[in-house]
Amino acid sequence: MPRPPAIVLDSMVLINMATARLLEIASGLPEPLVVPPDVVEETVEAGERLGYADASLIRKAIQEGWIRATEKVDERVVRRLQRENRLRRADAAVVALSLKLRAIAGSDDGKVRRVAELEGAACGGTGYLLGRLVMTGKLTRQEAKDRLDAMIGGGWYCDVETYGKLLRQLGL
Repeated sequence: MPRPPAIVLDSMVLINMATARLLEIASGLPEPLVVPPDVVEETVEAGERLGYADASLIRKAIQEGWIRATEKVDERVVRRLQRENRLRRADAAVVALSLKLRAIAGSDDGKVRRVAELEGAACGGTGYLLGRLVMTGKLTRQEAKDRLDAMIGGGWYCDVETYGKLLRQLGL
């Protein structure tokens, strides 16, 4: 049986997962969760310097192996994506790593998703991960809704239309 593609998480999806206390649960997905070094810098290193509680949760997830931090990304691809699409370095690294691993680009950012799709990578963000957790039996639909509400309560912006769409995708 072929191994499911990895999911390369961007900073916001990773922070959303930490806010909703989903990192350990998500480690049980069949797809490995991966982050490039630039995302580690933004979420763990900078997060700890700024005193964000989620930073220590993300560090623990990496140390425990729930999330795999990669060593390198293709610098030429990252620079090209930055130059051609005006992406932030961390976002370009997510797309570059997704392409390298033939993985899903895990981002809620519309621009990042458009670039990833144009480059040939599949995309799925926070809602996709919640759906995968329900589909694999790691969360019930109600638990997924509660976690979604916790993310929104923690500062994740989700307009009413998107919220309704996510609830429908979760079968609620």
